[in-house]
Amino acid sequence: MVSKPYGGKLINRLLGENERKRILEHLGERQQISVDKSVAFDIEKIAFGAFSPLEGFMGADDYNSVLYKESLTNGLPWTIPIILPPDPLENSVVEDLGEGDELVLVSNAKPMAILYLEERYLFDKKELAKQVYGTLDPTHPDVKKMEHMGDFLLSGKIDLLERLSGQGELMPQEARKIFEERMWETVAAFQTRNPPHLAHEYIQRCALELVDGIFIHPVVGELKEDDFPPEAVIESYTYLINNYYPKNRAFLSPLSIAMRYAGPKAAVFLAIVRKNYGCTHFIVGRDMAGVGNYYEPYGAQKLLKELNLGIEPILFRESYYCGRCRSMATEKTCGHFLEDHLKVSMTQVRKMIANGMRPPPEITRPDIADLLMKYRIHLNHSLNNRELDQY
Repeated sequence: MVSKPYGGKLINRLLGENERKRILEHLGERQQISVDKSVAFDIEKIAFGAFSPLEGFMGADDYNSVLYKESLTNGLPWTIPIILPPDPLENSVVEDLGEGDELVLVSNAKPMAILYLEERYLFDKKELAKQVYGTLDPTHPDVKKMEHMGDFLLSGKIDLLERLSGQGELMPQEARKIFEERMWETVAAFQTRNPPHLAHEYIQRCALELVDGIFIHPVVGELKEDDFPPEAVIESYTYLINNYYPKNRAFLSPLSIAMRYAGPKAAVFLAIVRKNYGCTHFIVGRDMAGVGNYYEPYGAQKLLKELNLGIEPILFRESYYCGRCRSMATEKTCGHFLEDHLKVSMTQVRKMIANGMRPPPEITRPDIADLLMKYRIHLNHSLNNRELDQY
């Protein structure tokens, strides 16, 4: 009874073992192209079906349609282009490629997949930044990454050779099987890149009043340098689920992708991914997938209401601790003044942990704060590096 895949079919680009061995034995016959870690994660998720209905990287028509129409050429809403920019050091090799070539995509000297090349095309990095991220500001983390991209994009279907993600990360069909075994007819996905705090726990508990189960699906691939490391997110959420949530009502699995900090457009993309994992609902709070002050705080909620993705958004205003109510609340449930509100700032939480200070219990459970204190050295190092980069 879980949600149908986006576009109606869950894509599978996983090779059978015999075919995989045959291709690996003859890798030397194919041209190799190096890709970075974020592209490697996308390769894997295409193969798993997480990006259904995509079977590979977008060609020029779909790329331009996503940029200017927020949809694929078949009319399905889509907001983030899934593209393959080869290493710019290989521009001379890329220029000699032709339609029909079978390429080995390599990440960190590891063969990841076969790309059946359909198209090679030039693209405008500034236009990509403006249309997707809404800014040309080089301090925006995703705009900054574009400085290292080459001039060409490659498109075509892929077949996966080697898995990149670690144990504990489920493919969509595996998550769907678990939801069915638990007889969850309605499943709410919760997107995060941070450890749990009481404001998010409040939202999750509210959602559990409406659905059969919640799928906590943190992004743990490529994040900002000053974010908590993936181990901190997984360990703290595992603890929360095991010690505070009812049995068989919450399920955790990581999602290894590069985080796209594109605000509302990224929220749509993240909702599509969760639909492919079998979720029927998608929890949307304040400033989802935002960074800095680039995006309207509730722009994601507005865009998700406008588009028909086949997954129902559950919308929440910003939650906070109210000293008068003595509980978590939002402006919909609390009528007290701003001076009574203690809002959660993960930037401040990270700084406190980095400096050896436990966040107040109105924001973070003390036992979870204790878990996070183990990561203070990582955060301290990351924050110091970030401050140096700004000068």
